Amino acid sequence: MSKRVDGGAGMRCWLVERRPDGTVAGGVAEGAAAAVAGCDGPLVRVEAAGFNYKDALACSGHPGVARTLPLIPGIDAAGTLLEAAAGLPAGAAVVVTGNGLGETRPGGFATHLRPPVEAIVPRPPMLSAREAMALGTAGLTVLLALDRLAQATPPGHCGHTAGEWLVTGASGGVGMLAVAALAGAGRTVVACSRKPTAEPVLRALGAASVVHPDALRGDPGKPLVRGRWVGVIDTVGGTLLADVLRAVQPGGVVAAIGMAGGVELPTTVYPFILRGVTLCGIDAATLPTQAERAALWPRLAALWPRLCDTLPVATLALEEVGEWAAALLRGDALGRAVVVPSARVHRHTINLAGAWERSERVWCRQFGRPSGLEPGDSIRLVFAMPGNATVMLNGASLPALGGDAPRWSHDVTALLRDRNELTLAADVPPGADSGAFGRVALPEQFGHPALEIVSRVVDP
Repeated sequence: MSKRVDGGAGMRCWLVERRPDGTVAGGVAEGAAAAVAGCDGPLVRVEAAGFNYKDALACSGHPGVARTLPLIPGIDAAGTLLEAAAGLPAGAAVVVTGNGLGETRPGGFATHLRPPVEAIVPRPPMLSAREAMALGTAGLTVLLALDRLAQATPPGHCGHTAGEWLVTGASGGVGMLAVAALAGAGRTVVACSRKPTAEPVLRALGAASVVHPDALRGDPGKPLVRGRWVGVIDTVGGTLLADVLRAVQPGGVVAAIGMAGGVELPTTVYPFILRGVTLCGIDAATLPTQAERAALWPRLAALWPRLCDTLPVATLALEEVGEWAAALLRGDALGRAVVVPSARVHRHTINLAGAWERSERVWCRQFGRPSGLEPGDSIRLVFAMPGNATVMLNGASLPALGGDAPRWSHDVTALLRDRNELTLAADVPPGADSGAFGRVALPEQFGHPALEIVSRVVDP
């Protein structure tokens, strides 16, 4: 019998709790009790955890995901097994997924966790913990979708290898992995995204073309439109999935993965009974057995070389979990994110609230690239308590200011140049000098813009 290892002091996690006033909030918690309370599985030292849409919902206290509070989110994790289990020795590199992690029991956003034995499978030796979680449950979901699509395709249906395949929500983590996997299998992939900044990445991952969701609407009065798609991986759901179903070719197959666009499906039976379209639901959290997950991970490892130089993967410390969750729920996140629980964050702020050039309803400011950056550092553009305005950096549109959030923040590392131009466009804020043009101070209502240099130090 293996000796049980004490979780010990020094453990940290992101804990979501219900406050006395009934609201739900999350923050970094210290100590072992919060991370492993009520759990009796083998102890795993977490080196990385994937950040999935379901985790963002858990961070908000969504009752369909966060089945119990307080809760540590994180439906998957990768690290080192500290106690022998699942036929593996102590010290083995493992990945853990599903089985209630981050929903009914503490998840991977912690330095340590005690998952059920059924959740543990060996980690392929060619994948680091961070690389494994850059793929994570999102990658497992994509492979399950590909397998289901292949099974559901009618025998002899030429569309299985020919014609156009659509991926919706392609700028998200699952979407980008789906684009790469389909392209790697020789499919002609059309990526659907509303983010212009995602197009270069999607083409690099193998998309033949990129379309905006509005281009898929078709005639809303027709239950069927011209059949275009031989296969679809949909990560959005809602009305977009309904529109896509109307345009699937006879015998085509659709894998439904996500619900970022809503849970309602306003469609008719026509795609199914007049064109023989098959709609497959994909659930990576509960359907694959432990043995099936163990067989999927080497396939993911084989896919990684195609992705590693192209897939955007943000590395987050625990202190950044809440901010990324909010961005993911707003639809502002791009690609994948990995939480490294042992990382600590250091921030350095550069004030951009000085004089701006104003012309009519547009304010513009130029600045240089910050110096002294180290590999792995990221740069965020931040507005504190922002008013309403559209934002552009070096010609690229960023999420608009405004809304209820007390802080606006966006990672601009990939957009920065040696010389940069930041532009705000808005109606004159209340209280601002409506006649002031030229080089003027930015009105306080815009929220004191700054560049925030984020450095992460990983504890040994």
